[in-house]
Amino acid sequence: MDRAERPRGVLSPADRAYLRGETTFESDQSERNARARIRDRVLAGLYDADLLADALSERDRELVFEKHVGDDSEGVRALIAVLAFLYRGAEDAGLDFGTLLEEGVSRAEADRNVAASVEFDVHREPLDADRLTRKLRRTGSLTLSELAYLREADDVSLDRLLDRYATDVEAEKADDDWVQAKMTSF
Repeated sequence: MDRAERPRGVLSPADRAYLRGETTFESDQSERNARARIRDRVLAGLYDADLLADALSERDRELVFEKHVGDDSEGVRALIAVLAFLYRGAEDAGLDFGTLLEEGVSRAEADRNVAASVEFDVHREPLDADRLTRKLRRTGSLTLSELAYLREADDVSLDRLLDRYATDVEAEKADDDWVQAKMTSF
């Protein structure tokens, strides 16, 4: 869906333009007011998620995700962004994201009369171009986030790395990889 034509969600079109840096305000107070409205809408959106999880019909949920998200790289990218936003927000609130994730999955599976267990573990390593270049030489692959980091790194030419390390893949797989790679951008 074209972002300019998208209807209002948590953010209004004006909010989106402001967050993308396309809008400026005449006064500092106007900007503070806009930021406060955005924060209020984000909080209201979180509370709306509770209602959506309980009250939106299964068919409506399926239509949103199967029809509008599943085959749309922008929709998948939006799901990834939601998870990233919630991950950071949980940290800001002093909450353990893994515990929240386990509770959320358990809640969803309980609706299907299934008990679920979740294993969630985060391994952190600083991103730096030299380490990623060595990993690429050693393994021949990088994650999408690592590729995105290298794309933005001033001291590494991603084109040079791709020319040197890219391998041939079937055309159909290449198309799928392109869509996936397009989704992650720092």
